[in-house]
Amino acid sequence: MIDDSQRTVRPKWPQQKGVYISTANEATPLFPRELSGYRSEDGKDFWNKPFPVRGTIRIFQGKGWQGISKFPSTMNGCSSGVFMIRWRSSDPGVHVQSSTGNTSAVASQGAQTGAFGYMSATNCEQPMFNFGDKPAQDGNTLVDIYYELKFWQAAP
Repeated sequence: MIDDSQRTVRPKWPQQKGVYISTANEATPLFPRELSGYRSEDGKDFWNKPFPVRGTIRIFQGKGWQGISKFPSTMNGCSSGVFMIRWRSSDPGVHVQSSTGNTSAVASQGAQTGAFGYMSATNCEQPMFNFGDKPAQDGNTLVDIYYELKFWQAAP
């Protein structure tokens, strides 16, 4: 029997878009079931096209900000959609920077550092990650980031 006092209660997804760090996987909120003004279809992006919602990105020391390959962000119509992402480092001892943006300069503003995190932004941005310029304390110079995405399309 599990003692209720030892259960981890996940936080709710924040109302405000942004970049957040968690202390553990269990401290990362689950995606909400609904988002006012938007709809979501599993496996579909902002434009209702198929896009993998689970994956891995490998980031390297000294390579700067890296995003998910072929992420469906745009430069116009920034109210057309919202993305949410939950992620973790493959090595909890390797902390990385995470941010949203559409260029390295934009991504570095508001970056948060950790081994677990989550973020949300409009369809004009994308999730981005940076290992940094120095090896991790254990000497690692690369790390995999496991992620899960949820896309929301604007709806009446």
